[in-house]
Amino acid sequence: MATRAARKITVLMSCTFLGLICGTLYLYSSYGPQLAQELNYTVTESSTIALSGTIGVAVAGPLAGFVIDKKGYTKSLVLGGMAIVLGYQGLKYQFDAKKSSLITSCALLALVGMGSTFLNSTCLKCCAVSFPSIRGVATSLPLALYGLSALFYSATASIFFPGNTSSFLGFLSGSSFVIFLLCAPSIMYCDIEPLTRKTHQRGLSDTLDMSAPGTPTSGRHLSKKSEYHKFEDTMQETDTGGVQLLHSYKFWLIFILTGSLASLGQMYIYSVGYMVKALVNRTMSQQGITELDKMEALIQQRQQFQVGLISIANCVGRIAAGILGDIISQSFGKSRSYLIFLPTIGFFFTQVLALLIDNEEGLRTVSLLTGLNYGFIFCIMPIIVGDAFGMNKFSSNWGIVGLAPIFPSYFFTLLFGNIYDKNSQYNELQDARVCLHGNACYSSIFHLTLGVTITSFILTCILNFGSSHRPSIYRARKPAN
Repeated sequence: MATRAARKITVLMSCTFLGLICGTLYLYSSYGPQLAQELNYTVTESSTIALSGTIGVAVAGPLAGFVIDKKGYTKSLVLGGMAIVLGYQGLKYQFDAKKSSLITSCALLALVGMGSTFLNSTCLKCCAVSFPSIRGVATSLPLALYGLSALFYSATASIFFPGNTSSFLGFLSGSSFVIFLLCAPSIMYCDIEPLTRKTHQRGLSDTLDMSAPGTPTSGRHLSKKSEYHKFEDTMQETDTGGVQLLHSYKFWLIFILTGSLASLGQMYIYSVGYMVKALVNRTMSQQGITELDKMEALIQQRQQFQVGLISIANCVGRIAAGILGDIISQSFGKSRSYLIFLPTIGFFFTQVLALLIDNEEGLRTVSLLTGLNYGFIFCIMPIIVGDAFGMNKFSSNWGIVGLAPIFPSYFFTLLFGNIYDKNSQYNELQDARVCLHGNACYSSIFHLTLGVTITSFILTCILNFGSSHRPSIYRARKPAN
């Protein structure tokens, strides 16, 4: 028993620390402007590269889900680890050789995004089936490190690689390889020898204690939960997937909400580097600062600081979502879908602030709120998908839902780049197109995103209150007498 418990803890920790390299995609704002300047890309082209990473994340979702559900953890881990390492190594080579090719840059960041999905989906499934009674907390740990990744790497860059983008890209590649080598074996071992046998599955609460996906195991009943768990958050036996999933109105509501809210976070994360550049450039221009090296160093430092703030808040949001999800289901017997109201309202106020704030110091509040809401939505949504449609096809189902942000994220991020480029003019001092109008360089995008948050609030109401009997995302059992 002790050995099995130790192995389960080891697996949980391995999944958690693998999340550290899954989240490196969101570092793009800390080196993207410098990469674009070195390779002579416009802001719109740089935004296209960022979007390629998002597309890689989303497109790999269904494929990763199929591999995990049918083939186990090992193949998905290897594919994910190789993709991330090769992606960053390729970007470093392109930067050093100054080989300007938009298609190549897009393909390399898309490779990083795909690798992140393969690793993250593996860790998410492993934690979800291993700790059914506290699955919200268990899955929030790797998701939290996923969110905290940008802070770790941006802090490392500011200390050890200030202004050295090439060395930073090399560090991303090398550290990802080392972390993968240290953490992957314990998860792969679950394919060889599951820690426990499969149980009679009812939704998520009566699922596996620890077994590899796609591995048939004999059954036994789980021990009863502690007495203070008055409600079990379960759903009627569903295990919905494939074409059947597309016939569910709940699926489409979850799909649209995920796409709408996640795309707002992704647009900000990929664009905040240019927002900082616009605000700092205007301030330095007003102060008469003309030293180019000093300007570039300050801008990159402020960019990395904003990325770090987003990362911290992202981590907190993911942990909070897991804890609150378990509390609302275990203690109150309510649907986790109620929690979608929190990031929806949070994003509304975030867009208002982004529209009004006109200095880099004030932008810190926007970054914190964006990270918090984005982390919350990306932790609570996969748990809701599992609650609604069962665990047997969880990775595949979440992979499909993960496609949702592709189009809206592409639209908003590309529109941001177009607006920024239209407000930019050639600057002889920096020998590049620069916008010196502060938040006027980009603020019009937030009029549109404000409308998205209002629509999302309406859809969240429909999801929770739309039916006369309001069949919840799952049904809580009555407490025992």
